[in-house]
Amino acid sequence: MKAADGPASSSASDPAPGGSQNGLGCSHATPAGANGATSERGASPPPPTGGADGDSGEPVGAPEFTVGWAQSPGNRPYQDDRCVEFTLGLPTGGAALVWAVADGHHQHHVSELVCEELEETLRAAVEEQPDLEEALRVTIQRLDDTVFARHNQGLLATGGTTLIVHVLTATHVYTANVGDCKSVLSSRGACIELNTCHNPIVPSERERFQAVGIYCSADHIGGSDINVCRTLGDYDLGMPLKGRDAEGRQLGPLISEPEICCVPLDELSEFVITASDGLWDYYSPESSVLSDTRRQMRRLDEDPQQVAEWLLEQALVHQRRTLHSGTPGDNITIMVVRLRSLPPLPRTSASRLNLLSRGSGELISPKLADLPEGIQSPSDLLGPEQTPEQRQQQLSRQASQQEALLRQARP
Repeated sequence: MKAADGPASSSASDPAPGGSQNGLGCSHATPAGANGATSERGASPPPPTGGADGDSGEPVGAPEFTVGWAQSPGNRPYQDDRCVEFTLGLPTGGAALVWAVADGHHQHHVSELVCEELEETLRAAVEEQPDLEEALRVTIQRLDDTVFARHNQGLLATGGTTLIVHVLTATHVYTANVGDCKSVLSSRGACIELNTCHNPIVPSERERFQAVGIYCSADHIGGSDINVCRTLGDYDLGMPLKGRDAEGRQLGPLISEPEICCVPLDELSEFVITASDGLWDYYSPESSVLSDTRRQMRRLDEDPQQVAEWLLEQALVHQRRTLHSGTPGDNITIMVVRLRSLPPLPRTSASRLNLLSRGSGELISPKLADLPEGIQSPSDLLGPEQTPEQRQQQLSRQASQQEALLRQARP
């Protein structure tokens, strides 16, 4: 998320959980168990054993996945983005992958705090509430409570963050989003958006501010220097934008309420791209990002770490093309989660299109169901292969027929 703040006290040397903040991050892990342990390029967990159990309805087992991530300050002197990944034990006895991206503004302290507290807070919520959608909602609320408490204690003078969290089980991907980070799922190359960005350009988001008399345009919210309609933190902005009453209830249109959704996975589900708006604001539309990434995955042996690094390079190229010289871009964080191998490409274009060529060069694509009785395959429609002599005789007959037609047409 872009904010018109000056260089913060944090710098590009401030590490995010798990890797470097400057240039390309490095993290490629698969779960070693439900306790959150990971190993470099480790083996995937055992496949799900199936069978619904418990209130959450999730099958016992664990999803198969590999993860890669990359970050860049985006030509800014500081990096306020943070990201995190870990495995989570489920009430059913299975395991899930959790990953999150937090796009901070007005320094990195809130985004860092949220990522540090996410694992413990989510584990506690899942133990109390097996329904994962409700557990995610409770988690987001408690994270904002933590930020507010630190602000009240004088430990957080300023700042806020957007946050997108995913929980990947053996059968579903759950999403909780606050703000303008975005995730897309590749379903055999089709782009499925997993969340809605909470920007002023969305009428329902903008109207919430206008209803209380706050000016709100497509890229600016009056009384602030942020352009996002939902955040964690930002209590330093005060009312009428954001505050709490004596009972601790949230006030103001700059809310922290997450958007929750659940998408079932199937054999077509291939990978997920999760990124801060430093990617999506400059490299769009989302369908093009996904299709470009899918092609590149084949060239990079479907290694999500290499794919994340390639995607980061593309985002930086698009930022430089879009911005004027000397204009800072935006912090970028990208996570790529590979769910399964891409389907193999056909060996030839002819086999991909199932086309046949007649002697005249005409292409046909018959359906097997429409073949006449006795025809076993489309190639049988072409008849027996001609010898060179037979082909020459056929051409001679055709030439004689054409000459006869021409003679008849002459006066």
